[in-house]
Amino acid sequence: MKSMNTSKRVFIIMILILEIFTMKINIRVVLAEVKNNNYNRKAAREYALKWAEGSNTSYYNYINEGGDCTNFVSQVLRAGGMEFWGSKKNATDISSWFYYSQNIPNRTSTWTGANPFNQHFGKVHKRVYKYREYTVKDAIDNFEEISKSIYEGDIVQYSRPNNIAFHSQAITDIIDTSKVLFSQHSNSTGNFYKNGNLEYYLLGKPDNYNLLIYNVKEEKGDSIYLPYEGSRSKRNIEEYKDYKKDLEEAIDMIRLSINDTIFDNDDYNSESTDRFINELKDVVDEIEVEMNSRGSNSKELYEKLLERRNIISDH
Repeated sequence: MKSMNTSKRVFIIMILILEIFTMKINIRVVLAEVKNNNYNRKAAREYALKWAEGSNTSYYNYINEGGDCTNFVSQVLRAGGMEFWGSKKNATDISSWFYYSQNIPNRTSTWTGANPFNQHFGKVHKRVYKYREYTVKDAIDNFEEISKSIYEGDIVQYSRPNNIAFHSQAITDIIDTSKVLFSQHSNSTGNFYKNGNLEYYLLGKPDNYNLLIYNVKEEKGDSIYLPYEGSRSKRNIEEYKDYKKDLEEAIDMIRLSINDTIFDNDDYNSESTDRFINELKDVVDEIEVEMNSRGSNSKELYEKLLERRNIISDH
């Protein structure tokens, strides 16, 4: 009898050990999924660059149904290897993310909607390795530091002061460690863009809007290949800076950003955002006229444009 009891105890202990071991394995799998170790940044980047200025006919173009920006970044993530989640019976639930054809339930609201995407990948289901939020003001003021932790194949979004995300972009290149380039679709083909300058684009958003950053997978130190040739000192960058070229690029990016903000504000209907847009438009137009006038100082105009918060009233 005593021998049977001992055998039972041994058996129960073995079962408990097995369950604990299994539990640990499952936790590791969840952690591995969160880190997205199999996400292929290069494939995501190549897809984004290939289709930034056009549309892949394998997917419907939602340009006339609220804009195509989030549809585009979802395609980029899928090209990088992100797995579909959920089924057709819960296509409108933020826990799902997939695309089989144009309409729900064959695709999810998270695939095409900027805010549902934010809930799925960022705030609620947290499908990316790291998710961060900055006000536009903080992002501009600390851009050099923030840019060090953005990689090709990552996603960025923008949200209003009420924290509703409204626009999505894919990161496609990092140049000289601090120049971050994005590609996007938008509400018109004129606003489809390849390798736009993220820092300049931020200048076209009100200070109290937000930049949302999705680091899709974990990166360790210099383990990732980035297409720039080392880092140059600020002094060297300054020596080779073409202020006229940078000024023209900044003007283009601010106008692109303003257009995307206008489109969202048609639904959001914020008077302060309208005021910001109109005042910034005037500033950009004025600087462009000065830029094209004989004897204009491109460096001074460039610095004036980058300090646009000092010439626009608080919002």
